[in-house]
Amino acid sequence: MTHPIIVTGPQRAGSRLAAHIISRDSKRLFIDELNYSPSLPDNSVVQAPFLLKVLMEISFMFPTAQFAFMYRNKVDIIKSMERIEWYKDYIDNPSFYSDYIDHCYALIDSAKAYLPDHRWFDIQYESLFHDPLFTHDRSSFTVKQHLPDTPYGPITWRNDDYIRSTTE
Repeated sequence: MTHPIIVTGPQRAGSRLAAHIISRDSKRLFIDELNYSPSLPDNSVVQAPFLLKVLMEISFMFPTAQFAFMYRNKVDIIKSMERIEWYKDYIDNPSFYSDYIDHCYALIDSAKAYLPDHRWFDIQYESLFHDPLFTHDRSSFTVKQHLPDTPYGPITWRNDDYIRSTTE
């Protein structure tokens, strides 16, 4: 049976790369979190850390979907968040990044408690290192996910000025 695969976990844990790899290897349609909609095709792989917050609802909306949960070393996630100043427009509390990651992994643990085993699998960030899509030097990458005065977008979760770019 064909079913969507939703790759989720904490932001900066590698969901984008993992989703691209799964999409390529399974010949499925890659869907970026910015293009997610409830009319998700069965043959898709969705990169969507933001869906972790509503995973229970998504599991019922898509009763055959599988979930790929990303795991990455917490210190490395924090370094990545600091490098791109993730959420710095809104939150400057020094414990936010650590608490955010702990919360995400608690949500994953909770999801695993109610999802049948065949509906989820784990991906360790380190397992992606040898794939040709993996970029070892990310020093020129910058991601500004939330811009001042626009903390919302389609309905509630993002803004339309979201950008991904590399610095030149």
